[in-house]
Parts: sequence; C-alpha cells; structure tokens
Amino acid sequence: MLSLELEQFIDTRSLASLGELMATISQQNLSAKTIGVSYRTICHWDEKGIIRFGRENADANRKYSFVDYIWIKVIEELRSFGVELPIIQKIVKEIYEPIPIKDIFGVIAENNLDASVLSHIKDDDEKKEFLKFLKSGEYQNADFSSLEKQFNYLHILVAEIISTKKPVSIIVFKNGDWFPYIKENEHLYSEDLLYKKEYESQVCVSLTNLVFNFMLEENMATFSKEVNLLSMQEIKVLDIVVKGNYQKLTVLYKSKKAEPLEVLKSETAVTELQKVFRKKNYREFIVTDNDGKEYRIREEKQNLDLSKGVKELLVGDSDADLD
Repeated sequence: MLSLELEQFIDTRSLASLGELMATISQQNLSAKTIGVSYRTICHWDEKGIIRFGRENADANRKYSFVDYIWIKVIEELRSFGVELPIIQKIVKEIYEPIPIKDIFGVIAENNLDASVLSHIKDDDEKKEFLKFLKSGEYQNADFSSLEKQFNYLHILVAEIISTKKPVSIIVFKNGDWFPYIKENEHLYSEDLLYKKEYESQVCVSLTNLVFNFMLEENMATFSKEVNLLSMQEIKVLDIVVKGNYQKLTVLYKSKKAEPLEVLKSETAVTELQKVFRKKNYREFIVTDNDGKEYRIREEKQNLDLSKGVKELLVGDSDADLD
C-alpha cells in the first residue's frame, strides 16, 4: 500500500466501534452458496495465495466471514478488469497485514476523544475507565499479545463503511501500487498521491458498494441489524422491494421543500433505494402494494390515521403486516 497514516483515511467512530463489530464481521458463518463463487475457484485462489482464510480443519466445509466475502468480491472485481494475479497477491499481503492495537488506540486517543465517541459502551463506569486508559497513554506499554483476534486494514475499511456510511474505495495502479481512497478525506492525502490518482491509469473498486450489495442477499436482515448497517425502517422497505410486494414507493424527505420521490417497480428500484438510504435525508416511505393499498413505513411508532384510507405500517410493530 502506498504510504498513508491510519488516521488519514479512517474516522474515529469506526475505530471506536471496531471491537464491537469485530465479532460479527469475523464470524465464519457464510457458505460458498451465499458467497456466490464456486468451490473450484476458491481452491484455485487459495493455491495462488490471493485469499488468506481457510477451514478450521481439513475435512470441514469452508465457511466465510463478512470480511472474507468482501475480499472475494474485490478479487472478482479486479479480475473482471484484467488485474493480474501477482498484483492481487501483493494487495492481499498488505491489506491483511495486522495493525498493532497500540496504533489503533493511538489514533482514537489523538482525535478529540470524548464520551460520545464511545457511545457503543453502555456501562458508564466502563466508559470512564476506558477514556482514562487512553488519555493516560497507558496503552503504549500494554501487552495485547493475548488477544484472540488481530485487526488488519480490511477489517478497518469494512468498519469504516459500516460506522460512517462513507464511500470507500480501493484504487489499484498498473505497477501494483494501491491505496484506500475516501473522497471526504481527500484533503489529508499527500500531493504526490493525489497527483498519481489524477493522472495515472487505475482500477477503482468500491468497497461501500460491495458492502451494501451484500444486504440484497436473502436472509441478511439479521446481519444488517447486528452491525447497524441498515435501520429497521430500511430493512422493511428493502424486503418489500426484493420480494416485489409493491407497485411503487413514495419517499418523503425531511425537508418539506423537497419534492417526494416515486420509485416504481422495476429492476433499478433497489439501486434507487440504496441512494436514498445512503444520503439519510428521508423521513418516511409510502408503499402502494399490488392491490393498490397504501402503507406508511416510519422509523418511530406514531398514531394510526385510518381516516385518510392509509394504514400505518410501523417498524417494530409486530401486529402490522402487509399481508
């Protein structure tokens, strides 16, 4: 990877929540069928050294984590653009390079650390102790060798996407140089790096797109809730669209000046919804189902208003159902 400091492309929020996310994004519970790549291809990539994960024992079927899934999809993208195996081998070696826990704590401690950054820690006493530990600098001399899990750049990048929803990409050049790119943080990159990005031929793989596309797979709602990638409101809307239980969706925005957006039933509906989800500027959705009935999907429970002929479908209300 081209020279970059950790804090140049990583938000403090993702680092602070990395420990909590680690268990979920590293759990190997996805099958080859879910991944969508043949066993033969996986074995070939394994032999060539462009994947860095395997089975618990020789007789077990392969299982994959969410991070594994993302890397497999990155390989597919790179290969589709004709990127040669030696370049991918170089990238995997660097992107799976373990990052010392001390470096991660250091970035958190140096970025205006306050209690709000550690909102994922529910216990106030535990939060205070952790803040004290970081601000004192004790982490610099701590022994983290007993930790079961190691963090690498791929973990960090996936956590960045889940925590901040920012567009995160990997840019690869012809000679095998590569670096993670976040446009929002572009002002932190060196002039030489930006010059290279501007004027040299490259392949750009959107990790954010790969992460969100995973949510379109069947039975992924549970994972979405665990990592807080999609809200319950978004999961409900996405489920309706994927199953085809609608004629159109109307998106109402937070700003009353913004015109509502109509998303008709089509092959591009999911893509349109993803754009809406990522901008986070919507208020609620009105679903017109296949029978012409209308349902509102709101994030918080509100009073039902049946006088207008519109039934409220409220996220978290187990009694409300389109069927």
